[in-house]
Amino acid sequence: MKCHGREEQRRVQRAAEIDGPPPVPSQARHMRPRGPRPLAMRLAVIAAAVSSVPVSALAAGEATEEAPRAVSFEIGSGVQYDSNVAVLDLDTSANAGDAAALLELGVGYDTPRSGPVGFQAGYNFSQSLHEDFDEFDVGIHRGSASVSLDLEKLDTGAMLQYAHASLDGEEFLVLTQASPYVSTLVGQKLFLRFAYAYSDKEFATNPGRAARADSVSADTFVFLNGLETYLVLGVRYDEEDAIDGQFDYTGHKLRAQLSRRIALGARRLTLKAQLRYETRDYERPTLSIGAPRNDDRYQFEATAELPIGERVVTAIGYKYADNRSNLSSVDFEENVIAVRFIAGW
Repeated sequence: MKCHGREEQRRVQRAAEIDGPPPVPSQARHMRPRGPRPLAMRLAVIAAAVSSVPVSALAAGEATEEAPRAVSFEIGSGVQYDSNVAVLDLDTSANAGDAAALLELGVGYDTPRSGPVGFQAGYNFSQSLHEDFDEFDVGIHRGSASVSLDLEKLDTGAMLQYAHASLDGEEFLVLTQASPYVSTLVGQKLFLRFAYAYSDKEFATNPGRAARADSVSADTFVFLNGLETYLVLGVRYDEEDAIDGQFDYTGHKLRAQLSRRIALGARRLTLKAQLRYETRDYERPTLSIGAPRNDDRYQFEATAELPIGERVVTAIGYKYADNRSNLSSVDFEENVIAVRFIAGW
């Protein structure tokens, strides 16, 4: 597939939105199980929700690349195991593994492009339900809207995101983010994207962590074989200013991702491998250690996605993280394995 069309450029533009809102932190400092709620029971509830979608709804009105639908829907469920349940953004970990059931619902709207102006909007809800550590159960409502302008030589636009998160059923975090960007396709092999993001975070249970952040990022897509095989290289700089000065930091993120689509008969297997590196330098001493924090985070992630029907995709993922810090609560290694089933129409 060649990447010279404007529709392909828009698809890559959306694919560039890999980094969503920051992970939702947990308010618990010392995590202890409250007593098991059987994981099988939770999965049964999620499975019932997925199976309640009529098969006719999944099959009706199939969208194609030639005639895309303006409105799309998605529902998914799955299970994951994390060897060390943790939330880095609140400097806490359980120092123990746990399994969790996953549920996700989403709806999106994308205006059929007939002119230079495009508009997209979406809503997504996700929920994790842990078998033992209920304190880490996170529900997130996330809405987004973006507008883009095609100027022939380049695209420009802006995205607005709003996220409302609950932790163990209680309100926890509200995040608002605005991000203007500019992107351009260079020949048929190179796609460049530059963005600025302003974020505002409010923590219901820990006002001192409320912060405003400025970020600038650059992403390069190298199309080795159109959209069948491509490489993504990205860099980002963050500067966060919190109410409590011990949480102020500057940071850098680097990432590299290789995506490959492989034909398996009438189906297409999508493989992705990604490396990430993040460093954070805190400006003021952290009270618990009496010195400024220094964090280095290394991550490898691999996923495989395979359609098992016209509207259902199976996604299997593995993640390894090596988090290094002079703050002991966030100095650990982690392995995560997840299996998800996603239906869309």
